[in-house]
Amino acid sequence: MPKKDVKLSQNVNGNGKRKKKKNKRPISKFMTIFMIVCLALLIFQIIKLNLLPAKLIVLVSLVMIILCLIILLILHFKAKKFLPRILAGFVALCMCVGLAYGNYFIYKTDNTFDVVTSLADSKATMTSIVVLKSSSIKKEKDLKGKTIGTILDMDKVATKRMLKDLDSDNIKYKTKDYDALLDMMAALYDNKIDAICLNEKYRDILHEADGYFNFQTDSRVVHQNVHYTKVEKNDNPSDPVNDISKDAFTVLVSGNDSYGTLQDSNTRSDANLLLTVNPKTGTILMTSIPRDYYVELVCPEDDPELACPEGSYDKLTHSGLMGIKSTEETIEKALGIKINYNVRINFSSVVNLVDALDGIDLDIKKGEEVDIFYVNSQPGLSVGKHHVDGETALAFARERHAYLDGDNQRVRNQQKVFKAIFKRIVSPKMITNYGKFMDALAVAFDTNLSGDEISKFVKYELNNMPDWKIESYAIVAEPDYQFCYQSQSYASVVQQNDIMNEVARKKIKAVLNGKSSTIVEDLSGYSQTASEDNAVGNTEELENMGILNSSGNTSSEYEEDSDYEYDYNQGYDDSEYYNPDDQYYQEDTYEEPDYQ
Repeated sequence: MPKKDVKLSQNVNGNGKRKKKKNKRPISKFMTIFMIVCLALLIFQIIKLNLLPAKLIVLVSLVMIILCLIILLILHFKAKKFLPRILAGFVALCMCVGLAYGNYFIYKTDNTFDVVTSLADSKATMTSIVVLKSSSIKKEKDLKGKTIGTILDMDKVATKRMLKDLDSDNIKYKTKDYDALLDMMAALYDNKIDAICLNEKYRDILHEADGYFNFQTDSRVVHQNVHYTKVEKNDNPSDPVNDISKDAFTVLVSGNDSYGTLQDSNTRSDANLLLTVNPKTGTILMTSIPRDYYVELVCPEDDPELACPEGSYDKLTHSGLMGIKSTEETIEKALGIKINYNVRINFSSVVNLVDALDGIDLDIKKGEEVDIFYVNSQPGLSVGKHHVDGETALAFARERHAYLDGDNQRVRNQQKVFKAIFKRIVSPKMITNYGKFMDALAVAFDTNLSGDEISKFVKYELNNMPDWKIESYAIVAEPDYQFCYQSQSYASVVQQNDIMNEVARKKIKAVLNGKSSTIVEDLSGYSQTASEDNAVGNTEELENMGILNSSGNTSSEYEEDSDYEYDYNQGYDDSEYYNPDDQYYQEDTYEEPDYQ
């Protein structure tokens, strides 16, 4: 029988009817449908996001549509043989994965901007499931069958919200309730429970409590729940520019010395960094002001509890106790400048953002090294390049005791950390960490920038992709002892440097006017870099204080490292408190310190 007859007979059944060919490429059809749906959804999300310029949206959409059409045509009509079909299928699979990730990328961006731009009008409550670093629990799913400690009497609503969150994720766990926070902490450290449910506002209490100073270093978060509630009053107005994508502006970045969420209360402004941004020239000037700068406070006039007499002087850090607007106006008065916007972050912000980026790279120069970090008694950073996690980055940014020029070096460290974070954000590594970074960013700060302003600036960035030139200037000041209004006692401060105030003002003005800050000559005589003998270390001081024993380990007798305790209901009182960090004394026991 001829071959054609054999083939014909194979396609005909016993009744003489032609057999239907079975579909041998269901995967190709599935990928085609999946690709088309993802492409349509992605274009819709890009348009809805309203961040990209219109011409870029059209260009991106056309490129993706053409690319998908080419892949589908090859997959269905050109790739006939086995190997070409495999290769075409692999390319189509990569395209599907790329479109799916693109949708996730846009979704996270949209969600983050919704959260970030509403933070000024919202109050956030963040609750975490926390385990010790030695625990085998690494992720939320590892909590199955484990025992979680709770303190329902202290924090019933937030705790139940977190447990409901775990239930919705089908996590089967057990709970053990305690009457007090410290009882729960003791059970965790004694391995009587596997994890704790912790409202982040209690981290400051633990940081100051006997035995739990290093809790931030000892532990890690495996799951978080963030709940937002709207607030009616906005007491942090901005002084906006006409067009944030064209007009130069200055932003105050205030780093609060607290863990947890930012909306719980006002705390001290531990770091004060001015960012002067000129979109037209692509220049960013970082101007740092010492934490303990002795300045005249600008207090809220509409709050009797926070109002202060004219001419009340204090450390700049204490202005944060009256809100970020007070810090902003205090700096404006001291430097004779105008600040348009403000952003507030805290310790948790730095730790979470750096960890979400899988760490940052710090190049430690001679004079910047640290033997042991003062804030947590952990090993420091030697001269050379280091890849550090969030807790180490924070400890380095807060360090001042290890240096001869103390607070002056700390502001340089803060600038180094800020630059490293910025460099990491614009690196290829950001692609794989985008989801984690967006989650961390959503609760990392609050700001009085409007959603429209943020959106417009991001559009400008994406449309122009400027090669940002980052310039920096740090005000340096000499130590002194002065009476501080908030504490009503004498304390260690640094006196204002009138020459450097003027230099800072002129540098900011230069950038605002479209020039480089480097055209302004600094005649103060102070260097902007550390001297090689600047790093004196903390080991001897920590041993003398009893924090370290002779073997270099943390002493069990060490109790706390807090400048003072502040009760927002009763007011400030440190009359019977002594701390080696700020060295507060009552006025009648004041003695001139020896700075040699």
